[in-house]
Amino acid sequence: MSSPVEEIVSVAEQLKEVQRSLDLFKEKQQKRESASDAAIEFVEKASLVLGRAERKEILLTEDQKRRIRNNLLKIRSSLVRNMEG
Repeated sequence: MSSPVEEIVSVAEQLKEVQRSLDLFKEKQQKRESASDAAIEFVEKASLVLGRAERKEILLTEDQKRRIRNNLLKIRSSLVRNMEG
């Protein structure tokens, strides 16, 4: 079992990865490039982090979970719009 410090480092790194994926998606979207790959990467990483939080393997604040979910919904609606257009 990990020490509390190791767990904090692990969670922090995972959240950084989620944020990097989101930033990459936003950057590609602003440049009007195909953001599908970046969106998929964000969704995968965010889903893993949320899954771990739901299984109580990591602790996230309700605000952190809400923000990740909101970003997932925004990206989903963006992808749906792109597929329709």
